[in-house]
Order: sequence, then C-alpha cells, then structure tokens
Amino acid sequence: MQAFRIQGGKSLRGEVAIGGAKNAGLPAMAAALLTQDPVVLSNVPDLDDIRLMGKILQNLGCEFAFSGGTATIAAKYIDGNPEYEFVRQMRASICLLGPMLARMRRVTMPLPGGCVIGQRPIDLHLHGLRKLGCEIFLQNGLIHASAASLRGTSIFLGGRYGSTVTGTANILCAATLAKGTTIIQSASCEPEIVDLCRLLVAMGAKIDGIGGPTLTIDGVDGLRGASHRLIADRIEFGTFVIAALVTHGSLSLPDIPWFHQGAFEDILVRSGAIFERSEDRIIVRGDRSYLRPMELATLPFPGFPTDLQAPMCALLTQINGISVLTERVYPQRFMHVGELCRMGADIILENATSIVKGPSALSGAPVMASDLRSGACLCLAALAAKGESIVQRIYHIDRGYEHLDEKLHRVGAVIERESM
Repeated sequence: MQAFRIQGGKSLRGEVAIGGAKNAGLPAMAAALLTQDPVVLSNVPDLDDIRLMGKILQNLGCEFAFSGGTATIAAKYIDGNPEYEFVRQMRASICLLGPMLARMRRVTMPLPGGCVIGQRPIDLHLHGLRKLGCEIFLQNGLIHASAASLRGTSIFLGGRYGSTVTGTANILCAATLAKGTTIIQSASCEPEIVDLCRLLVAMGAKIDGIGGPTLTIDGVDGLRGASHRLIADRIEFGTFVIAALVTHGSLSLPDIPWFHQGAFEDILVRSGAIFERSEDRIIVRGDRSYLRPMELATLPFPGFPTDLQAPMCALLTQINGISVLTERVYPQRFMHVGELCRMGADIILENATSIVKGPSALSGAPVMASDLRSGACLCLAALAAKGESIVQRIYHIDRGYEHLDEKLHRVGAVIERESM
C-alpha cells in the first residue's frame, strides 16, 4: 500500500496545469454505449476511476483505448452486464444503467460501491427510469431492469438533498432514445451535466434547457459517434486554490470559466482572498492572515460544492476566528475531521456541521484518507503543518487527482510517494 510523505511549512509557488474533469469523463464514457459508432473523448484525466470504467466497458464487449489524454470507445457490440468485481469499486458505475437500458432494454447489474462518505441512495435513478417505462426490482444486491420500449414523460428528480447529478445523467441518456418527449424537472445544473449534454447533442440528441433545472429531450431513433473535449476539473482547480492559501503561496492556474466556479470563488473573495486575472490565467495570492472566518453550507450547483467541503476544512483551521461549515449534500461526509484533530485542529462536529476554531498550529502526524476528498484535505493540512506527515491509503486520492504528488512537487512541496 502506498502513502505520501509530506514535509510541511513550504510555500507553494509556480504554475499548475488543471486536468480534465473526472466527474464529466465517467458519464461521458457511459454515454458512448448509446451508439455503435466510436466516441472520442479528449482532455481525459489519467485516473484510476477512468481506467476502471474503461475495464468495465471492455468487460461489456466494447473496444476501449486510452493514451495521451484521449479515450476512444467503440460500443459496436454489448455482450453481458457489468460485473460485481468492477462495480463494487466505483459508485459512478451506476451511470451505465441508463445508457445500457436505452441500448439493450434489459440490464442486470450490482448495486454500486465506492468511497464511504455516507448514504448515497439511487432511488431517484430508479424512479426516473420507471417513469420512462422500465420495470425494476432489487434482489440479492442486484438491479434487474427491463423495458420493452422507453416512453417520454415528465419526471421530477428533486430529492431530500436536492437534485441528483448521476441520476440526471442516467435519465438524460435513457431519454435520448425514448419515444416522444421527456421533461426532466429539478435536473442537476452542474457543469458536468452541461458537458454531458454537449456530448449528447454532438451525437445527435435533441435537448433544450441545457444548464437549467428543466431539460426537454425529444427522443431520436439513434445516435452517432462524436468527438468531444471534456471541461477542466473545477474541483482540482479549487483544491489548488486552497493549497496556495493554506501555504502562504502564489499559484498560477488556468482561468476556469466563472460559471463553473459557482459559490466557491464568491465565498473566498468575501473572506478576503485575492485573485488576479491575466489573459487566460488566474493567480492566487495566498496570504491567509488576511482571511476572515467563513460560514458556508454545501449545496447543489451553483452552491458551494460538497467535493470541496473537506479541502476547505483544512483551510479553515488556519484562519483566525470561528468558521462554521454545514454539509447539506452528504451529511455524514466528515470522516476527515478526526484526522485533522489528530494533527492539532480545534473542530467540534455537531450533526452535519463542523465548527472550526483557528488558527491551529498543526503538527505533522500519520493520518489516513477515508475517501477521495478527505485525502486531499489531509494533504493540504500536511502542507500547512510543522514537521512530517504520512498520508496513508492514497489510492483514494489517485481515483480523482491526476498525479497530485507530482504537481505539488513541481510548485515547491516536499512530497514523496512510497510503499508502506
């Protein structure tokens, strides 16, 4: 098992390249099942999750090639159903359900696994597919779904914690080949869903309302192949913004479109963070002594993203005053808090809210990542801490950050990957 050994106290300075968005790439790869023609995706990040999805597609009978940031998927034939050995490792494998139903009309697949960050039910996925005419039942840990035909209808996808991103992707893909018109209400507005819509339109789908909470899809008889460039990863961008702030550094990053940043930049600016734009770059000046305490809550886009809640928690430990962070998307997503406290953080956890008192003099310690974003949080805390930290279980980090250790090293971090 591998770990990161990090020596804290170094200011990060330089330029960082932000990769393509994993959360856009996985549903795009699944959408390639909707056509027999090749689909070519560029700006694809080299991540464990991307390669795992490629293995699933190959297991289904697809041709899959991935090199130099370009993935080519040819689903001329689909033979079989997703296997438990693959699906158990990644929740995003649920994105296969809608495209496979639209293409094959019958699917049996295991319930998905992945990071342990709290309950993430798929009831809205199944609700939407049933509205399209599917018969679905769960038995022995398997989803059994079938449909003689898919029929367009009106579907409301709002849930207890807001709209569902992967649920929207599933229903959207299935609706492209349904008969008639489908209207998805309370659809996810995330940039990754907008990007999926752009790919589907390039494949011949008819979609109106892209970017808004109501999507109208007129079903077509078939889709064609297409080439598509994935959007940049706004979560990786946000992680490096926080890295500059938490280390008193200065990083130059690609200027991700403001629409993709939502509440993230606004909250930091109101706290006192300084962003300088120059042509196609954004420079983050990381003097955290000017930052004021924050009160924020995670929400579906354009609210503050749940995937940046844990990394932001590391920053809040270094800001003078009391900050309050509430998780409204995945209320149990606080497994990083205990590890931060082991490093010296002063955090009280009350239900789905963390109360962070800073600044804390963090000290290096052995810590353990429980999921992808908690791993990023612990790396950020280790960069700010005095002394050496060892971040274990970094396979979680490799699922969603492309060569994080190499990128950090290039801008001045003292970080090594080693086997434990």
